[in-house]
Amino acid sequence: MLKVLVTGLFLALSLGCLHAQDRQSDGCKTSGEFSPALVRNPFATVTFNCTHATPLDLIRATGRQTRVPIGLVLGPDSSKLEKPQRSYDLEEVSARDALTEAIHGTGYVLREEGDVLVLVASDMTPYQESFLYLHYDGFLPSGTMVEMAADLTGWMWVETHLAFGYGGSTLYSTNDERFTLEKIQSATTEEIANKIVSQGSKGMWILRTAPKESHDPSEYQLEVEPYQHYSNRPNVEF
Repeated sequence: MLKVLVTGLFLALSLGCLHAQDRQSDGCKTSGEFSPALVRNPFATVTFNCTHATPLDLIRATGRQTRVPIGLVLGPDSSKLEKPQRSYDLEEVSARDALTEAIHGTGYVLREEGDVLVLVASDMTPYQESFLYLHYDGFLPSGTMVEMAADLTGWMWVETHLAFGYGGSTLYSTNDERFTLEKIQSATTEEIANKIVSQGSKGMWILRTAPKESHDPSEYQLEVEPYQHYSNRPNVEF
């Protein structure tokens, strides 16, 4: 019997950045908008002057201000980048420099995969690493970025026998960008995720996996946060 797992909840959380995640807007928390105003940023620099912000706040701001696609591979402590709050004073720095500052002292490392800047937890377990490099044959990316990420999560579940099948629905905005890409004959989780966030207005992907074997599919998710619904304005505390 085909086991269908409803993904609607985690997909709603993936899009929650438009509704809950950034509800505070104090100059350092950018709220999602239907059609945000964009400012000129010809050199794709980052300005982030905030006294109480987390590394993840700066990582998100870097992507949204520069429109550089980003990947984030979480380690055993998936909340590590959300815990420390500190003061940042960055003025028109590059995306690479901003991300380097964000992960300073966190144990994360930065690497370039084509046009995508990928942040990887250095304490990632071999079990978690196996999901990052899991291979898929014949993946057909289609839909919004969030829908494609949900589909990739479903494939990940099936390939690792976490589920026999998957299904669900997503929250969406009527002006969400949609894409139909060529079928990917053979690629890893990371390679497909990089391709997804490199489309249109770009975005950030986040891979969350259990540090050791678990049979709960909800512990294994590839989420995407598109930049489309966020302004690229500098983050400055008022």
